[in-house]
Amino acid sequence: MNDDASLLHRYAEEGSETAFTELVRRHVDLVYGAALRRTGGDTHRAADVAQQVFTTLAREARTLARHPLLNAWLHTATRNAALNLMISEQRRHARELAAHALAPAAADTPPDWDRLRPDLDSAIDVLAEADRAAIVLRFLEQRPFAEVGAALRISEDAARVRTARALDKLRDVLSRRGITSTAAALGALVSGQPLVSAPAGLAATLAARSLATAGAAGLAATATTFMSLKLLTTASLSALAAFGAGAYFGFSRDFDAPPPPPLETPRQVELIASLRKDNATLRAEVDRLNASVAALRTAPPPAAPAVARRPSVAEVANSTPPSRAMQQKAMLNNLRQLAAALDQFYLENGRGPASLDEIVGEKKYIRRLNQVDGENYSAISLVQGAALTVTTASGETVTYDPKGQSTTKPQQTAEEVRADELGRRLEPAGKRAMDAYRAANPGKPLTNAEALIPYFATPQEGADFVEYIEAQRTAGRKM
Repeated sequence: MNDDASLLHRYAEEGSETAFTELVRRHVDLVYGAALRRTGGDTHRAADVAQQVFTTLAREARTLARHPLLNAWLHTATRNAALNLMISEQRRHARELAAHALAPAAADTPPDWDRLRPDLDSAIDVLAEADRAAIVLRFLEQRPFAEVGAALRISEDAARVRTARALDKLRDVLSRRGITSTAAALGALVSGQPLVSAPAGLAATLAARSLATAGAAGLAATATTFMSLKLLTTASLSALAAFGAGAYFGFSRDFDAPPPPPLETPRQVELIASLRKDNATLRAEVDRLNASVAALRTAPPPAAPAVARRPSVAEVANSTPPSRAMQQKAMLNNLRQLAAALDQFYLENGRGPASLDEIVGEKKYIRRLNQVDGENYSAISLVQGAALTVTTASGETVTYDPKGQSTTKPQQTAEEVRADELGRRLEPAGKRAMDAYRAANPGKPLTNAEALIPYFATPQEGADFVEYIEAQRTAGRKM
C-alpha cells in the first residue's frame, strides 16, 4: 500500500484528521494549479474548485483508498468540478467563439503559454489514465523518471518510453484544437513553467472545511448528494435555455476573460473511444506477432518424416511463417518505438543522437530491436520528426511517418481480414468462456484453444469459436 493509500485508509477507518490534512498538503499544489488554469487564472474560483475536490476526496476516502493512482484521480476530479462551475456561469458560447478564432501555430515552434494554458488540462483529460498519470507526474509535478516509474509500478526506462508516448498523444490532441507543435517543444514548454503553489494556509483551510463537510455522513449526506445531482441537472437545463434566449448577453459578459477549455462533443468522445479500442487491438496483434517470431527463431528444424504424409491443420498452422501484414506490423512497431525514443532524447539532451547506440541498449530508451526479416535499423534517419524507413533482406521497404503522411499500410490477406472479423464478433462470448474456464480450473493455464470450447454458453458460440480457430490457422497464425 502506497503512502497516499495509507493516509486515506487511516482517515476512513480511524477518522484521523491529521492523516487527511497531510494528504491535502501533499496534493494541494496539483489541484489548485489545475483549477487555476481551468478558471482562466481566477484565484477565487480556483479555491472553490479545490474545496469541492477535497470534499469529494473526504467523502469517498474508503473507496479511493484502493485507487492505484490518486494523482490522476485528483486531476480528473478537478476537471469535473471546474466544468460544473463553468456550466453554472453560462460561458460555453464565449469559449467556442474564442476557440474558433485561434490561428494554428507553426509546427516547429513551441506554442505560446498564454494560448496553451486554457486547453492544457482538458487535453490531458482525453488521455487514458496511465498516460494522464505519466504527464501529471513528469511535467505538472516535475518528478524524475525514477519516481514516475515507482508510481506507475514500472521500471525507470519504461517510464521514459511511456512518458514520451503520452506526450506524443497529448500533442495530437492539442493539434486537433489548433495548437500545433512537436512533442519535444511541447514538453519543454510545459516543464519549463514554474510549479504553481497554493496560497499560504490554503491546505489547512481546505482540510478543515472538507472534514467538516464530509462529517455529515449517512442519510443526510445521501440526501445532499441526491439534491446536488438534481440541482446540477436543473442548472444544466437552465444554462441551455438561457443560451438560446439570451445569446447576446452571454457574448458581452466577461468577454475579455480567458475562455475555459471547450467541452468535448459526443462525436469526439465516440471517436476517442474507437481509437483507444483500435490501439488495444494493435498492441495485442503486435504481442502475438512478437511471440510468433520468437518461437520461429528458437524452434529446432523439423525432422524429415520417414513416410510422406499430408500434414494436419495444426501442423500447418504451427509451421507457417508470419504473414506479410504481420511482418509489416512488427517492423512498424519497431519504428514507432524509435520515433518515441528520438523525441525523448531530444527533450532531455537538446540534440539528436549521433548513432543508434545512444538510444538502443540494455539501459537506454529501447532495450533491443527484434529483427523480423533481416532488416538493418542502423541506417535509418536520426532526425526528429522525419520519416523512418527500413528495408528487409528480401527487399521490402517499410516506412513510419510521425506525421502520418507516408506510413506503410500493412497489406492483409483475405484470410487475415476474415480471421480478424470473426475475432471481433466473437470477443464478448470468448471473454465469458475464459471467465468460466478460470472459475472451473483455478490456477490451471489454458494449454490449447480447443480446451476452451466446452465453456461457451451456447452450442452456436462454440461452433463459431471452432470456425475462428480454423480461420486463424488458415491465415498462418498460431492459436
